[in-house]
Amino acid sequence: MDISNSLYYTFSAIAQVLAGFIALSGVFVIFKIQELKKMQFLQVQYFYNYLNGVSGMFIGSFHDCPTIAVTLKTLHRSECIGGMKQEMKKILADPNVQKSAEQKSLNRMKMVFTNIDAVRLNILLWTKISMISGLITILFSLSILHFVPWICGCISVALYCTAFFGLFISIGTMSKVILTCLKERNYLTNEKLSS
Repeated sequence: MDISNSLYYTFSAIAQVLAGFIALSGVFVIFKIQELKKMQFLQVQYFYNYLNGVSGMFIGSFHDCPTIAVTLKTLHRSECIGGMKQEMKKILADPNVQKSAEQKSLNRMKMVFTNIDAVRLNILLWTKISMISGLITILFSLSILHFVPWICGCISVALYCTAFFGLFISIGTMSKVILTCLKERNYLTNEKLSS
């Protein structure tokens, strides 16, 4: 077999492998993010239901923060969690809540919500890194195909090694994303959640 044919197959295979890995990690990420958002929504519902038990606390009692009342009513009926972390912080700062016996439980619910959010953001960060490195390696592998005759003529190992280096970096980061998605976590503990 001619060396140029081997290089064509190698560089095109790198692009195909990474495209497949990007698709595979995308499936894991989508399902994990959906699972984490459902868990966060449950925490929001628990928080909302528990908040109704605070004496002297009702939806209209947040005169200086009208968005809290609107957000709580909306979140109770929908599956939106955006901005809820800030709303929980405002609610926990309310004097009625701080005097209540339920404050400790409400703080714990906010902590669980925050832990889940940290995991979700970590997965999204590593997904972005793996996608960008994968796409750069794919583009490099495909653009280098035009230079295969030149590579064969001067036996440039640097281009060859660069493509494989990109392949290993990309597959490594995508593997980290997939393993992070598969890892079970205890969101109820106070321990810092690491990747």
